[in-house]
Amino acid sequence: MCIMEIHENATRSTMIQAIAHNLSTIDRDLDMLLTVALSRHDVQLRQFAGSVQTKVHAAYADALAEYGISLAEVTEDLEGHIHHDHPHNGSERSFIQLLDETTKLAQADETR
Repeated sequence: MCIMEIHENATRSTMIQAIAHNLSTIDRDLDMLLTVALSRHDVQLRQFAGSVQTKVHAAYADALAEYGISLAEVTEDLEGHIHHDHPHNGSERSFIQLLDETTKLAQADETR
């Protein structure tokens, strides 16, 4: 299992990204649990894993949406426009640049 830790110096977007990452890890673990349940013909375990996975999918979608919103708020201009692929005045990062940068920086918070 690979997780991202939340720490006191993390930015808001980094903490939300960590939650999304960890939910994704749990989803992959549930995939493995479902495979085991099927191979063992364990109906109760399969139902449990399927039910939990449905909830994890919803939580993951919420976390990804919130992560995107947190990055969008950092990259918006004074009129509230989000610049997806280029900075609006040459000094700020675009949404895509910030997404790429925060994803790469998050690797430092991954633990095993």
